[in-house]
Amino acid sequence: MEVHRDITARLVAFPVKQPRGRERLVVVAGYTFQIDPRGVPEVLPDGPDVPLVDTYYGNEGISSIRMPSQLFDEKPGTDVVLLGHAQPPRGGGSHVDVSLRMGPIAKMVRAHGLRVWQRGAFGGLRPGPARPLREPLPLSYDLAWGGLDLSDPARPKGDARNTCGRGVARDLAALVDQPAAQLEYLDRPVGQGSETPASFGPIHRHWEPRSRFAGTYDQVWMDTKLPLLPDDFDARFHICVPEDQWSASPLRGDEPVEVRGATPEGLWRFQLPRLTPAFSSHGSHGRAEHRTHLDGVVIDADAYRVHLFFRAAIPLPRKQQLLESVRVYEKRVL
Repeated sequence: MEVHRDITARLVAFPVKQPRGRERLVVVAGYTFQIDPRGVPEVLPDGPDVPLVDTYYGNEGISSIRMPSQLFDEKPGTDVVLLGHAQPPRGGGSHVDVSLRMGPIAKMVRAHGLRVWQRGAFGGLRPGPARPLREPLPLSYDLAWGGLDLSDPARPKGDARNTCGRGVARDLAALVDQPAAQLEYLDRPVGQGSETPASFGPIHRHWEPRSRFAGTYDQVWMDTKLPLLPDDFDARFHICVPEDQWSASPLRGDEPVEVRGATPEGLWRFQLPRLTPAFSSHGSHGRAEHRTHLDGVVIDADAYRVHLFFRAAIPLPRKQQLLESVRVYEKRVL
């Protein structure tokens, strides 16, 4: 079986078994665009490979994810990741607001200079005054509210939305004078009882809300389904961002994009490239077209690059040699 590429994207193909055992061939097309500070796009035909493993800001599995894996068969809607750094404010200051706008997505996070935990007036902890923000600050969940305390292995304590962050501890006194969270939502500031992890990157599979869609892995599953996914597995598990970075209706491309606070210019505006790739299979069954949509957007503000991901899941016949080829081509580029 051959996969033919008639597009300016990088391709990867791999088999995936559904919960009921049917095997599908998943073909992913990943486009990379260089978009300059003025918003002028240029497609990179030889851009990076489609990532099949997560990459991290620090130690694998311990720090937060930087680039998400595309090793899955389907994802509803479109999720949008923003990579990069909060840039120091022009003219000086201790914080900068980073925002992302695209289609129905509108999100803002405040990035502070270094600050440490202090005892609150009525108990608990609060961040102390921030130092001037003079260097770019990574937009990483490691610098947001969250954390995991394993000092008592029998009773781990953590925030299920972000185990990499700062602020969760069994003994809060141990955090006094230690680095505090530097990324926060303006309407849910850290230290006032409504703490919420705030960043723009991918979230781990075992974090909420992803984990709630993983399905039920109980004794019945072990006895009847292992190693297949459980019947109640939900494809929303593959959405790799918090809810405020996901569009339930797939983005079509051509949406205006605005990123503030994450480039040296302060404001980066461009229009999402409009693409219409098509996936077709050929074999003993004849020719078949397979549905696809834009299911992932990764904006790298450091590199002024945008990555777009499309995929199709093609049912495999019992004898795979009956599937002769898959062709991926562009219907039109606007």
